[in-house]
Amino acid sequence: MKGMVVIDALTYVGESVYLKRRFTAEDLIEMMDTNGIDMAVVTAPPPGPDYQRANEGVYEAVRKYPDRLVGFYKINPWFKEAELERAERAVREWGFRGFKLDPKDDSFHVGTSIVKPVMELAEMLEVPIFFQTGDSSFCPPEAIAFMAPSFPKVTIIMSHTDLGVRLATYPRLSEDLKNIYFGTYPLRGGHKGIDRFLRLITSRTIDPKRVVFTTEMPFGHPKFELKVIELSNLDEEAKKLIMGENIKRILRL
Repeated sequence: MKGMVVIDALTYVGESVYLKRRFTAEDLIEMMDTNGIDMAVVTAPPPGPDYQRANEGVYEAVRKYPDRLVGFYKINPWFKEAELERAERAVREWGFRGFKLDPKDDSFHVGTSIVKPVMELAEMLEVPIFFQTGDSSFCPPEAIAFMAPSFPKVTIIMSHTDLGVRLATYPRLSEDLKNIYFGTYPLRGGHKGIDRFLRLITSRTIDPKRVVFTTEMPFGHPKFELKVIELSNLDEEAKKLIMGENIKRILRL
């Protein structure tokens, strides 16, 4: 978008059974350049269970394109202490700026004790966590809402769902859930879901400071996601926040 920094807050590089071929850093950079995206948060694609090599691939991508890519370490909490040690080293030594959790693909419920050590580590390292939320039994939005108040210093980013938005902005809950942020992709519910979400932002029911632009390339389509924001009734200040300023603030870029 003209006149503003565009940062995609969630993309992937690497191999996945969900992809026809390996999606490389060069593939991602090409899509970013084609669509006017300045920077992107990148992590390992699903599914695991072991993300060690995939995380190394993300590290190499970020090292090769440090001005364009920011790494989030993909954690599978089933590997317990060994995984936590790798995650801490990834932040302290490799320069990763956050964690990514995928409860559905890695088969754990976000509300169980297996997630608590990851949250504690994120709190200690002062890094955000992006949860791949949805309406599945593994990571329903209400589970995030129950957990978030216990870790008020941890910035939690979640995929957009109507229920998650409604919980986090409900007047009696909003103060306790102010550490929850929302990615724009996937805008669930077709056109009605998109309109409802954008109306909540324009009415300031959702503070635009709590929304970050995401495409989840290569699974999402950046041209479409950009056009949705471009054609919305959001004012220019809200667009600037969503398209880049919020994630810059979260990651202290």
